[in-house]
Amino acid sequence: MRPLAVEMARRVHRQHPRLRFPLDMDALAAAQGCICVDWPFLDPVREVKHLRWIGIAQWLDGRERRRHVAHALGHHLMHAGNQLSFRHWQKVTQLKQERQAEQFAAHLLMPEEELSRVRRLPVWELAEYFGVPEDLVWHRLTRFATEDELARWQMDEAD
Repeated sequence: MRPLAVEMARRVHRQHPRLRFPLDMDALAAAQGCICVDWPFLDPVREVKHLRWIGIAQWLDGRERRRHVAHALGHHLMHAGNQLSFRHWQKVTQLKQERQAEQFAAHLLMPEEELSRVRRLPVWELAEYFGVPEDLVWHRLTRFATEDELARWQMDEAD
């Protein structure tokens, strides 16, 4: 069974089969009922999700912006509430939700089918192709890869 974040990303791709890479996250977020607004947040705030609004730091470059809109969309589709933590006991739930949102973003921005076509490219080229930061590519290829992907990739390497 795939993790919820992976299933949710796959669902979004099934709903929009003609997506091109790098994804236009503003249009995709709008299609999912969200509105992206550039905002003069100060570092370290990069995005804030409230109801259907996604506030994005206006100083982010295109790759980081794409990542953070996808991350916020993951919260929108998978989590209730505002994802703010006011008590220590909420930390575990908050960390789980953040990991899920980041995994969703990685799979949304670099879906299995498209990644399989270009996976042998160097990380920097994958980042260029998908329009995402290199660290997100590394996470997608390692900690966010599904068991099926890892098994298939190991078989490809053996051939």
